[in-house]
Amino acid sequence: MRRLLVLNILAVITLVLFSCSDDEGDKKYPDLHTELVEAYTDAAKKVSSIRLDNGTTYGLSRSISTTTADTTLRCVCSYVVDEDNSHVTPYTIGVVTSNYPIPASRLEGQTSAAFKVISSWVTDRYINAMISYKTTGKGSHQFGFVEDSLTTHADGTKTAYVSLFHLQPANDMESYTQKIYVSLPTWLYKEKADTVRLTLEDKEIVSTPL
Repeated sequence: MRRLLVLNILAVITLVLFSCSDDEGDKKYPDLHTELVEAYTDAAKKVSSIRLDNGTTYGLSRSISTTTADTTLRCVCSYVVDEDNSHVTPYTIGVVTSNYPIPASRLEGQTSAAFKVISSWVTDRYINAMISYKTTGKGSHQFGFVEDSLTTHADGTKTAYVSLFHLQPANDMESYTQKIYVSLPTWLYKEKADTVRLTLEDKEIVSTPL
C-alpha cells in the first residue's frame, strides 16, 4: 500500500533541462503545464507515474529518482504531454508540504511565524494554496498542518479544524519574499470527519473529504 510521505519544507527532487528548437529562425516552445500532482514512486525509488487532480494519470517518459520507494508524493510539476497522450515529459518536479495534521498540543507554547496567502483552491482530495514568507535564506523554514480540534455536532456530523503552522529559524531576518505551495490532504479525513475547515490567515476554506 502506498503511503503519504510527511514533508515540511519545499524540496526540489530534480531539474530536467531541454533545448528549444529554432527552425527557420522561429523558436518553438512546448505546451508547458505547471500544476500540483500526486507522484507515485516504485520499488526502485523512481517516480513511475503522476496523477492530476482531475483524475488523469500519466506515465513518465523520463525516469526521476527519489529517496523513498512505494510512496505517494505531493509535488508541483512542470511537464509536457507526449504525443501518445499517455505519458508526460517532466521539466521540473518538486515536493511540497502535504502532511497529515499533527495535534495542536504538540506545538503548545510555540508561535507560528507570519506568512501571506497569494491564492487558494479546493480539489477533490486537497485544499491547496500558494503562500509567501520573508527570508534571507538562512536556515530552513518549516511548514506543517495542525489539527486544532475535531468537533462532533448535535446532528452527529464531525468537523476537523486545521491551520497551517510556520516555524522560522531564529537567525533568519525578513528580507526577500519566497513563494511555496502547501497542500492539505483532505482525503486522510475520509473516515474521520465529514467536513474539513482550513484556516489560512483570516480566511477559512471548507472541503468535504472524498
